[in-house]
Amino acid sequence: MFGPLPGVRLGDTLAYEFRLPDSFEPWPGGTLLERVFVLLDLGVSMSVPAWRSHRGTDRDRSGPTTWYVDLVHVSTAGDSITVRDLYADVLVPTDGRHQRLLDLDEFAGAIEAGQLDVATAVDGLRRWQRFLDLHLHADRDPPGTWTDFPPRRLHALAAVPAPLGPIVTAPG
Repeated sequence: MFGPLPGVRLGDTLAYEFRLPDSFEPWPGGTLLERVFVLLDLGVSMSVPAWRSHRGTDRDRSGPTTWYVDLVHVSTAGDSITVRDLYADVLVPTDGRHQRLLDLDEFAGAIEAGQLDVATAVDGLRRWQRFLDLHLHADRDPPGTWTDFPPRRLHALAAVPAPLGPIVTAPG
């Protein structure tokens, strides 16, 4: 964990930012400033990663328009919001390709190792399904388009000029 990070909250939606370390390569014409959106009520965070490559990992195939969505646990204390990654992810390309669900094995491993308690895991899986139903496919048989992705409620926060506050660089 690192922070605090600058952010803006509108209702049940949060945007925060951080700068990636210089070991990352941004997309051409881009920067290393990463903006992450959090649907606080669903416990889901998402971003279009600012980086093209990092230490042998190349994102050319996923492209600069693929969203990375994480299941997270959100806790609040006063004005502070803590967002903890809960392993399960989905890549959502916005160019017509299919979504790709990732890391359920890591989710199961964390439960097995005692790093994720059963109550948090069960709550996370229920919230994850709500996110998938509300924003990717509301119907049992998916149509050719997303239900609401990227979520409409991100638009106002996406329009806020960067940076959102003092720039904090991620470690490593």
